[in-house]
Amino acid sequence: MMITFGCIREEDITLEQRMHQLTNQLMCPVCDAQTIDGSNAQISQDMRAKVRELLQEGKSNSEIKDYFVLRYGEDILAAPKGIGFNLLAWIMPIFIVLGGISIAFLALKNMRRSNTQATLIGTPKQHELSKYLKQVDTDLGIHEDKNSEDYNPNNQSVDEIKS
Repeated sequence: MMITFGCIREEDITLEQRMHQLTNQLMCPVCDAQTIDGSNAQISQDMRAKVRELLQEGKSNSEIKDYFVLRYGEDILAAPKGIGFNLLAWIMPIFIVLGGISIAFLALKNMRRSNTQATLIGTPKQHELSKYLKQVDTDLGIHEDKNSEDYNPNNQSVDEIKS
């Protein structure tokens, strides 16, 4: 609904629509996190009446907001103006999201790179292992020309092995 109001010129919307738009942009000074449109406090009712009065006098939206800022300070605005220190409230979320995406991208890139390197380094080739496997076979007394049934490293008889 607020997007629609942003696309319509002030002159093309009714007085009630402008009032509703403005009362959603002004905070209740005595309520926690409520606009004067959603608050039932007496001061909010008085402020809504003042908004209606200023609209009937022909004041623009920015003039009405300036009127309330002059009396209550910048905290009366539901959204801070995008100037000075308040500009950080508008810019920081963008930087935080971009920073998070960048960190996630770099982490994934590093994980992929380290995984590839671990595979390359940690997996020896068969021809590299063959000389070591032959040495192990020799140390264990396993010879390639004997099959597993004939192999008897302790020279025991078959009956001795089974028992």
